[in-house]
Amino acid sequence: MIRLLLVSVVHPASEIEQRYPDLGLGYLAAVLQKAFTKNEVDIRIINKDFERVLQDYQPHLVGLRTVSQNYRQAQRMARMAREAGVPVLIGGIHISALPQSLDHAMTVACLGEGEETIVDLLRLYLDRGEFPGDRLAGVPGIAFWDGDRVALTGPRKPIADLDEIPFPARELLDIKRHSYMFTSRGCPHRCRFCASSAFWDRLRFFSANYVINEIGFLVEDFGAKFISFYDDMFISDIKRLRDIADGLNRTNLLNKIKFSCSCAAANITEEVAQILKAMNVVSVGMGLESGCDRTLKFLKGKAFSVEKNRLAVEILKKNRIAANASFVIGSPQETAAEIMETYDFIKTTPLNLVDVYVLMPYPGTPIWQYALSRGLVREDGDMDWERLNVNFEVSQQDAIILSEALTREGICQLYGKFRRQRFWRNLRNIWRHPFLGDLPRVAVKSLTERIWRMHHG
Repeated sequence: MIRLLLVSVVHPASEIEQRYPDLGLGYLAAVLQKAFTKNEVDIRIINKDFERVLQDYQPHLVGLRTVSQNYRQAQRMARMAREAGVPVLIGGIHISALPQSLDHAMTVACLGEGEETIVDLLRLYLDRGEFPGDRLAGVPGIAFWDGDRVALTGPRKPIADLDEIPFPARELLDIKRHSYMFTSRGCPHRCRFCASSAFWDRLRFFSANYVINEIGFLVEDFGAKFISFYDDMFISDIKRLRDIADGLNRTNLLNKIKFSCSCAAANITEEVAQILKAMNVVSVGMGLESGCDRTLKFLKGKAFSVEKNRLAVEILKKNRIAANASFVIGSPQETAAEIMETYDFIKTTPLNLVDVYVLMPYPGTPIWQYALSRGLVREDGDMDWERLNVNFEVSQQDAIILSEALTREGICQLYGKFRRQRFWRNLRNIWRHPFLGDLPRVAVKSLTERIWRMHHG
């Protein structure tokens, strides 16, 4: 029997990174449970205490899943595992975008969608007890060490029917009453700061029946009271959305559960809002990004506008659905006056909760290529991946600044102004918000994070 340790590589003190369990690893575990018996593969999923679990569990294989800002941490884990004689698999959006960054302590990288790939790799390991290069060369969708070079195999075709994937193995995860789901993969938009379209290749949906059944599973088996749909395309297929709402209405589930979802503001219409209201969606999150049309079109394309964003908020509020939004400042040519247009948009728009980020270049995105051309980032071992921390308030002096119009000090001052606005707005609105039940847990973990960072610099 193979003992497989799957690790979600997160910052040990970051509240937001540990807020929800890693469903990506849950999907991998589920397909392995379907493909192999318990006598063949035993699986454990963790996001902390790696060194202790490595020693106690003594896995035959370790699988790491990480984003760019935590890649150094993944490298340290991989080296610990290799010192213990354990081969290491690595997956996730970072290594998929930059397979040439594969660390020598990592055996194989799974590139892109990983469910079929990990089954092939486990079959190979069960058969051979190792990963010989001649056999790896026949596995599509991976990168591996061939001597002193990183070899890439051909791309793996996306899974045609997402309904063939079993529900994530949530019994291996820490599931709370506020849980979350993905109902689609991919995105048709090509935002400069997002790697989703590159990672998933094309947009695909789980069927309405699959979504309804997974909701029922979460409610009946895990006692879920609130479910967030985290994929941005949840509402984009209006027929599927209507089918989900109708299917839930035919069950008794709507008496037991409330929902939130993420979506593109351009897809919000009166009809969509009414469907969402009918299916107990009480909160919608949107990436509005900017209150300046020039910046918004730079980030998201010509089809997006500030007026459409404002209209989406008005429609949601009219239907008594909480409207939450995230914004991005610090685009290369964005001036201080344009950034303040976003500040004024937030101030004059009836949003419930707000998040503000500084534009960061992530591998696999168009803005990464821009940063690379300016020598702000590297794709080799000298790159400090921790500088890509999305949590700008804890990395202001180290984070990469893309602005050509403002200094680091100028960006930090403006960001502080946004943070103060965000704090007072969110404090005022959280008491009436559907996410109020999450507040005690988030507050405690956020305080723990602050204490940890004070002691660790």
